[in-house]
Amino acid sequence: MNKKWMKSVLAATALCCTVGLFGCSSQASETTKNEDGVIELTYWYSWQDKVAENNLELTEKFNETVGKEKGIHITAEYQGTYEELHSKLQSAFVAGEEPAISVMEIASIRTFAEAGMLQPLDTYISDEKEANFLPGLMDNSYVNDQLYGVPYLRSTPIFYYNKTLFDQAGITSAPTNWEELAEASKKLASIGVAGWGIVNDEWHFEALTKGNGGNTVSDDETEAVFNQAAAVEAVKFVDEGLQNSNFKYYSGNNASTNLETEFMNQKVAMWIGSTGSLNNQLDIASQNGYEIGTCFIPCGKEYNVPTGGCNLVMTSKLSDEEKTAAAEFINFMTDEDQVVYSHKKTGYLPTTTTSLENPEIIALYEQTPQFKVALDQLQYGSGRPMNKGYNEGIKFYKNALDKIFTSDVDIQSTLDEAAKECTAVLQENA
Repeated sequence: MNKKWMKSVLAATALCCTVGLFGCSSQASETTKNEDGVIELTYWYSWQDKVAENNLELTEKFNETVGKEKGIHITAEYQGTYEELHSKLQSAFVAGEEPAISVMEIASIRTFAEAGMLQPLDTYISDEKEANFLPGLMDNSYVNDQLYGVPYLRSTPIFYYNKTLFDQAGITSAPTNWEELAEASKKLASIGVAGWGIVNDEWHFEALTKGNGGNTVSDDETEAVFNQAAAVEAVKFVDEGLQNSNFKYYSGNNASTNLETEFMNQKVAMWIGSTGSLNNQLDIASQNGYEIGTCFIPCGKEYNVPTGGCNLVMTSKLSDEEKTAAAEFINFMTDEDQVVYSHKKTGYLPTTTTSLENPEIIALYEQTPQFKVALDQLQYGSGRPMNKGYNEGIKFYKNALDKIFTSDVDIQSTLDEAAKECTAVLQENA
């Protein structure tokens, strides 16, 4: 669930922050109350299926409990993908119609915070609560040492595989490294299915590159480094696998949909996806008569994956009374009962240390061990780049990958040219 929305956000950010006419200052509004004196706030969320059910059910629970007690009512509104939500959010902010609370894809928080659109949460989240969030999920929560978002539906990419097809092909264990991945994929050709299905998702290639000791950008996020040796080796591994190891590349606008259709129909046996899709994938597998396994993403040299998903944020133009009410909702959504519920409902990570000791979580892992894989893998997790130009600059990398996987071009020179263009964008937005 990683997204390509930066160009429109940057344009709106520049417009908002150049002049104060559009409301990008954090001037407080009047508190919105209904005729009964109840504070009315809006909450925006992304994604459908189990994720939407989770958001709606927890919002209703808040309204019936904390909200009823404290005179707060939250209306949850679906806004599409992260990309679509972010685009709508910057437009709504210009128009003065932004929600009080929203989910936000983790790499995007710096852009919105530095534009003055988000409220720092340091005074609304207790030190005890802040310290209870899993450390591996906090890298993208801070901007300039201030807390702007708290972990909500958080994820890592994990490796999914069709255990039924593995059994048919005589594969007895999940791959742990690139060599084992290639060998498993070759064996699956014997039963007439593609081995590893690949889409051009920057989050996935961040994982593959980090798993080989490389990265897409430098530590200070001012230079593209996906043309350096470790990252190039990851691309060559995929390219060689497409030619010799029964890998399959899905390109074009419908690539993800086509891959999903093929693994649902058991035409491809392995793929990378978000842990947030786990419960949906288990349901699909059950309905179609096969079994799914999950494992760490096979690595070239070392386990290392980016985290992902969304944090909860508060917008900046609320009245003090509305900020207090919004904080009640954010704290409620990240309390242990809701953390446990969300994890079981969706497959997204449990986000707090104490939740890992919850009896429901322990029982879940015993019954369905696929849920525990992302949590175990989190020890190798790291944050995503927050340079405001990253989502725009990384498009040059993705375009280069598509050329490499669909035509006969020189890998190194293609990545060199893409890195040069990406670096220019990163430095412009550093």
